[in-house]
Amino acid sequence: MTRKTAHAARSTSRHVAARAGVSASTVSRVLGGLYPISAETRRRVLRAVSELDYVADARAKAIAGAGTPTPAFVLEDITGPSFAQMAPGGVEREAHRLGHLCLVCSTEGDVRREPDFVETTRAQRAAAVILVGGTADTPEYRRRTRRIADSLAFVGSRLVLCGRPPLSPGAPVTVVEYDNEGGAFALVAHSRG
Repeated sequence: MTRKTAHAARSTSRHVAARAGVSASTVSRVLGGLYPISAETRRRVLRAVSELDYVADARAKAIAGAGTPTPAFVLEDITGPSFAQMAPGGVEREAHRLGHLCLVCSTEGDVRREPDFVETTRAQRAAAVILVGGTADTPEYRRRTRRIADSLAFVGSRLVLCGRPPLSPGAPVTVVEYDNEGGAFALVAHSRG
């Protein structure tokens, strides 16, 4: 184990604070980027982080509710071409641009796994949970999905329905609908042209 690795294994935000001559809460504010901090204080904290090779514990940040906002995909099959384009081609690229991770969960066609994935991502404080793919618009679907939406909203997260039937007005969801009819029309018009 190198000296730098040994530092990382035992360094905490308190060590960084002591090295930088600031409080642990100031270290948290600098690393979180949510509060105005003087340039000199930021420089001292970042230098201490570098010297100690400090890495924030993502689990501790999630428990404290201060982790990096993470969108989560829950879909049936990650190998489908439209899903494969949507996840890495859209949401994951934007999450990366913002410095966030993106979780992808596949139910492998078992609708009973969906609530488990949603609960896991909710416990991880995902910023948004995106349910992708068609499903039957049944009363059970509406009840189950409304429960999911309400539980996510309760912890400050958001349910996004992509290609799924919308819920009743007032439900805490964002709906992304496909324009299958318009897409089919454009395809036929293009092939004739």
